[in-house]
Amino acid sequence: MTARHGVFAFAHVGDLHLAGADDRHVADLRAILAEVAGLHGRSLLDFAYLPGDLAEDGRAEQYALLRAALDAHPDLPVRLIAGDHDRQHGTMTDFDALFAAIAGSRRGGGHAARRHDLPRPRDPAPVTQSYYAETIAGVRCLFLDMISAGYGEKGFGLDFRLGPCQLAWLGEELAQAEREGLPCAVFAHTYPDDLCVPDEREALAGLIRHHGVRLVEMGHTHYNELAPDGRTLYAAARSVGQNEDGSVGYAVAAIDGPVTSWRFKPLDRALPFVMITSPADRRLATAPLDAPDGTISVRALVLSERPQDAWRCHLRVDGGPAHPMVPDGPRTVHARIPWREGAHRLAVTVTDGTGPADTEVIEPVGRSFVPPPPHARPGSDAFRLPAWPEKGLRGDQLGPNRNGRDW
Repeated sequence: MTARHGVFAFAHVGDLHLAGADDRHVADLRAILAEVAGLHGRSLLDFAYLPGDLAEDGRAEQYALLRAALDAHPDLPVRLIAGDHDRQHGTMTDFDALFAAIAGSRRGGGHAARRHDLPRPRDPAPVTQSYYAETIAGVRCLFLDMISAGYGEKGFGLDFRLGPCQLAWLGEELAQAEREGLPCAVFAHTYPDDLCVPDEREALAGLIRHHGVRLVEMGHTHYNELAPDGRTLYAAARSVGQNEDGSVGYAVAAIDGPVTSWRFKPLDRALPFVMITSPADRRLATAPLDAPDGTISVRALVLSERPQDAWRCHLRVDGGPAHPMVPDGPRTVHARIPWREGAHRLAVTVTDGTGPADTEVIEPVGRSFVPPPPHARPGSDAFRLPAWPEKGLRGDQLGPNRNGRDW
């Protein structure tokens, strides 16, 4: 998984909360994996990300449902981490076995858990922690374990922790990536602000901001949410297993040069799917628009079940004439167009001769963009965006940790 495609892109399959074999979301998971595996097979996505809360009670028979679903697509790369429900009954023995089987395999990147002696007065035994790093399509990906170092369990409550060993490792990884000129994406179960130890909250949010991490991709919320701070995009995706946010599906995230983009793909919306990866939307921007000669480069990721020669792609500026877009890699289309002062909306449309056309519309960042100052609550949802239907955001935080039902 070291090939460079120009655009790094993955599918985020939200918290599964697998419980019984006959539950509807088991069938939803199978359908999502089938679609994502097909897209990966056409080199359109790099991997599927599972952000924790894989099993409702962290039990082996529930993880067996996930293993069976994954076994149907042995060539689909998977990257997974733990969530609080994976320690629901105070032990992670069954999750650790799953991690060894999946993350330790070729499809999971060949990663192994680590054993650390942590300052744990309640339980002084060494702790198994499942954090790891890997460079995928030119992006340094860092997968965090916020669960193993804590005491969270049913009846006790949430207790997200990293531990000193993991924090030191993360700092070293980010510094090394910076020296190598690699953009970074962090994969975590929840926001840094949810960590139980204040020093860890400050340290994690500080590392992310100091090193200019491009993306922090999370679960836990159960709803789609984007919280950009002018340097980093914090993104959370809708749960598959406990969802009151809208149609079940998966999120697509991408890093294209200096631009990070994100959009939700509902399962009940047929392919093709398009996401503009450059330029940046003004709400997600980290730098001014690059238009020195009055033109801009537009690139978009296309997800389709059809070969690339079946794609028909065009763009429009403020509803004006269509500009054709042509492939510039196995997963993207491109065009260079004039961009006048005062232009506002950019729309890219794709058809492939099968399903309906798909269109994404953004409002490109301006030439005079200045990043905002650091927020008073870094690494939190305090700067989340309001409703943005084109991205799949409702904006009302319908999840069990905010305004949703108690599952």
